[in-house]
Amino acid sequence: MRDRLQKLADRAIGRPPIVYSARNSPQAVALTFDDGPSQWTAPVAAALERHGCLGTFFMRGAAVEGHPEVAAAVAAAGHDIGNHLWTHSDPDGQSINELADEIDRTATAISEATGVETTMVRPPYCGAPRAVARAAHGGRTRMVVLRSVDPADWDTSSADEIVERVLAAIAPGAIVCMHDGIPEGSSGSPTRGPTVEAVERLVPELRRRGLEPVTVSRLLA
Repeated sequence: MRDRLQKLADRAIGRPPIVYSARNSPQAVALTFDDGPSQWTAPVAAALERHGCLGTFFMRGAAVEGHPEVAAAVAAAGHDIGNHLWTHSDPDGQSINELADEIDRTATAISEATGVETTMVRPPYCGAPRAVARAAHGGRTRMVVLRSVDPADWDTSSADEIVERVLAAIAPGAIVCMHDGIPEGSSGSPTRGPTVEAVERLVPELRRRGLEPVTVSRLLA
């Protein structure tokens, strides 16, 4: 009851909603990727495109600043672009003002690199979503997008494990969170090559199960 009242209160004052999956459970899922752009972003995007589908890339501002041409190419191909803040700091340890600054800086970097005005935010670690929604209030953000499937691809070197974890948890309307970059200080796998391989294998298998991979904006439309 408390969560429902909080959602109603957020809606009444115009805060962006916090989304984990598609409520109407369509026969579709969204494959999303955090922490890029990086050297693995183009291969992930190409893997999706080879199968005739698009994904959603939540980009870090600092990474966009370092790889603006990659961000631009992903946007030009029609993939969704989301805001993954600037530093990849834990939102639970940041103030509302610090979060707002990171959201705004990243939105500006994405806009300058791609021409896209981002309307979706995903906080690092999917942390402190209500604080992030408060920080985004009054800006361009229309939703805070979290996840319903987390295969922890950042912490494995096995594409088999990634595929198995996704398929074990997948359901209509799911939002799957994977990674196409490695933020500074990450203690996980030193490569996102397994994620690229996993995407190549996941798309045909998802379709075999009657689930079409789409962008978050289409999934939630």
